[in-house]
Amino acid sequence: MCFNTYIQHIKTEKYRQFGFSLQLHNPIHWFQFADDAAVITGQESENQHLLNRFSIWCQWSNMVVRVDKCSTFGIKKVLSKSAQYLPKLLINKDLIPTIKTGESFEYLGRHFDFNMTNEKHKSEVISLIDELMSEIDLKPLHPKNKILLYSRYVLSKLSWHFTVATISKTWVVENIDSSVNKYIRKWLECQTVLRNALKTSPNDSINELWKSTNNHTNIQYDSYNSTREVLKTFHSQQENKLRNRLKCQGSFFENVSKFSLSQLNAIWSVSQSKLPKNIFNFTIRYINNTLPTRKNLSRWGISSSSDCSFCLHPESLLHVVAGCQHYLERFTWRHDCILNFLAKTFQSLNECKLHVDLPGFQSPSIITGDEYRPDLLVSTSDKHLYVVELTVGFESNLTNNVNRKKAKYKNLIRELDQNFTCVKFINLSVSSLGVFDKECHTFVKMLNELGLDNQHQQYCIRKIISIAIRSTYYIFCCRNKEWTNPELMNI
Repeated sequence: MCFNTYIQHIKTEKYRQFGFSLQLHNPIHWFQFADDAAVITGQESENQHLLNRFSIWCQWSNMVVRVDKCSTFGIKKVLSKSAQYLPKLLINKDLIPTIKTGESFEYLGRHFDFNMTNEKHKSEVISLIDELMSEIDLKPLHPKNKILLYSRYVLSKLSWHFTVATISKTWVVENIDSSVNKYIRKWLECQTVLRNALKTSPNDSINELWKSTNNHTNIQYDSYNSTREVLKTFHSQQENKLRNRLKCQGSFFENVSKFSLSQLNAIWSVSQSKLPKNIFNFTIRYINNTLPTRKNLSRWGISSSSDCSFCLHPESLLHVVAGCQHYLERFTWRHDCILNFLAKTFQSLNECKLHVDLPGFQSPSIITGDEYRPDLLVSTSDKHLYVVELTVGFESNLTNNVNRKKAKYKNLIRELDQNFTCVKFINLSVSSLGVFDKECHTFVKMLNELGLDNQHQQYCIRKIISIAIRSTYYIFCCRNKEWTNPELMNI
């Protein structure tokens, strides 16, 4: 109320022209926000006069002006140029501290200097990032929780600087991204990038490669005023980068976007987030293809050969987790781990008869004969039969596996139709990292028809994802080693 009274006082006719000299081109500005005030005038004497009035009002309202928390900033014309100078202004006969030449002052969270740069904000952002990231790094947390802290806490701490200051995306990429990436790579146990080594390479061609791909050349110098615009542009650029530029690292996302059953992707993310640290990091490196396969080791200059120890084919990620002919027992073990879980799940259902292609269960051949032997049969009391065929392969082969199995069992389904009221073929195609193909909507429908509620259905899907990931992790850890036929996984 006191400040409002004061403002109304200086707006009266008596003071309306105050601050004008000769010509009406020199207005005064009084910016007030709560107890923070900024007075801008064209002449030092005008500013002092306003400060005197301000002091009188503060004394009248029994309010104290902390001179030590005030500051003055002056710009005047010297010859034909403007220059910063040190004004001498008083409040209650105390000299107000001046902002030294080249330094900045802060008003409402925004730093101002003579050149109107954002250097102070940039230095504070860098210091804040280093302080917070190093503190998170020292905490004994799961990698996903460290990344969660970064995304929800650290980024919110930086948001104010990007709100009040205009900071280019290029500066962020060159100064912030590199620092953050260093920590995230460490947490996820990903390979560090040695791209800067290209700059100092004795090879002229490699030198030219660095020059043509450095940030200054490729990054647009721009700034954003809208957070929505930033996010939209960022998502678009990242999607384009994954699809068109990162052929190795982006193949997983491309395959998932093409072939996966999108309604289950959220469940996959939840399942992944609950994995132990070592397996969680494995999934991240699987996704961006930075696992130490021999093909990658050869690409990184660590191994002289990229060949598999057993078959002498290039040892790529696909080769290790779903391709090597000498690993067929391992792939069968993973397949049976998932099938065993499904069998135990359906075994508990009332009024259902189960035939499973696993030891300890009645064989599907009892119904289908010896020519065809699907993985699992579920028959109900009303003569409905579900023929479940499980396939576990690489993400790029999800739909190929669906089409192959559909063609294989086409005649069997036609024959079984003669003996049952309704026969449904459930083509359950899952990737080695637990991604479900679009055709798996029939599996979800089957769970519903068999009486599983929504919570139980999600539990089954999470378990399948978890078993697929964990068994693939074990297969990868056993690469280039003899297989010992472990027991089926039971989690």
